[in-house]
Amino acid sequence: MRRRLLLVLLLLLPLLAGCFAPGPPRIAAHQDPEDAFRVPLPVPTDASGGWALVNRRLGVIGQGRVVARINENGKVLWRTTLPAQFALTGRPGQTRAVANPSESAVTLVGAAASGRLPLIATLDPMTGRFAELARPPARTPGELRLVTVTWTSGTRLAVAATCLPASSCTLTAWDTATGKVRWKHRTRGPAVFATPCGQDRTAEGGANYYRQRCDPLVFVADGRLVTLWAGEDRLRSRPVELPGGNVAQVIPTLYRILVVTAPHGPGCRAQAAAYDLTAEAAAPVWQRTFTWDQPQSAVHGGCRRDASIPLLVGYRLTLPDSAGALVGDAFHGTFPLRLKPGEYPVAYGVSVLAYRADGSHRDPQPAPSTTPRRRPAELDPTAQDLGQGAWYVPGKGRRGELIAVDVYGKITWRRTTSGPPFFLTANRLVYAQGSSLAAIRTSD
Repeated sequence: MRRRLLLVLLLLLPLLAGCFAPGPPRIAAHQDPEDAFRVPLPVPTDASGGWALVNRRLGVIGQGRVVARINENGKVLWRTTLPAQFALTGRPGQTRAVANPSESAVTLVGAAASGRLPLIATLDPMTGRFAELARPPARTPGELRLVTVTWTSGTRLAVAATCLPASSCTLTAWDTATGKVRWKHRTRGPAVFATPCGQDRTAEGGANYYRQRCDPLVFVADGRLVTLWAGEDRLRSRPVELPGGNVAQVIPTLYRILVVTAPHGPGCRAQAAAYDLTAEAAAPVWQRTFTWDQPQSAVHGGCRRDASIPLLVGYRLTLPDSAGALVGDAFHGTFPLRLKPGEYPVAYGVSVLAYRADGSHRDPQPAPSTTPRRRPAELDPTAQDLGQGAWYVPGKGRRGELIAVDVYGKITWRRTTSGPPFFLTANRLVYAQGSSLAAIRTSD
């Protein structure tokens, strides 16, 4: 009996060992990343290989008249065709653009009928159901400069601004469910608006997303600083001591509102001033005068200036001074770094690296030798930090490259893509690859 039992156990041992054997080995960090999935592309991309609408939190993408939602496994949860007047063009703040307030539903800003303000619609993120809301109110004369949408007291509120050339602006707020006007506000002179958070195509990621102030409306007019805070339905206005000259940009950050004037005069003088977001004080918290000069820009009004170059680089404020761009802290107004000729700033976490045209760079605030650095020295300065050790380097046309970096700043793998990645989950990066939607695992 014992012999028979022993013989049975000997025969079962290989089977039992197989039951408790480890599964397939996970991919080592130095190997190519594993494909998480590859499925047919549910939404065509634009010329750059991306989409006009990207909502990473919901997994929603849209381009032209097509919108879809994808889950972490690549399954298309729904796919919706939009009416032509709601085609997604990726022109934030204008008609046919997308507004993403801090709610679960996706809100679309459509085209405007003759004499009316833009149409507003919603997409249910659970079902993809499209719903056009109430007929918007009449449009006041002028150019449509801004459209934003927010929630207040359980109501979706839309605000639009129309402005006459070098003259006043009229803001109209209306209940999108009924079309009824809630309030109007007219400035006595020109207004300079900040781009509402979520409408500059960087709010779904990027170094300074979490440092932005997401109130739907901030602008300067009539010597006053005016805000519409999220969750409120009335403008807050206070007189402030604005810097001299024409205001060029208004930039909300987490605790400050920055006002920058355009360069003027033979010396191209400009000023930057910062105001406390919540205090009622009229005086700026700090103010800085500089000589505006961007050597890579064309001359406008006697000064080299390119308004499309952002002044916020990562967490830092960059002032394009003729003696070398000043890089500093927007909260305190201190500028410890001045770029040398030929250098330009590149965001790296909470700091800024000074890159040169030949690809070399210097770190003005190097970390202690015991602190690992996650950005390799050989990484292209255009590389975008996607988080979790993943970087994207844009190429020509649709081409780009995904790069993974370990905690010591060593590149572990590279992969060429035909479009920028749009969706970063806990362990996956999703992007368009030809006619497919692909995902890779970013870590082992």
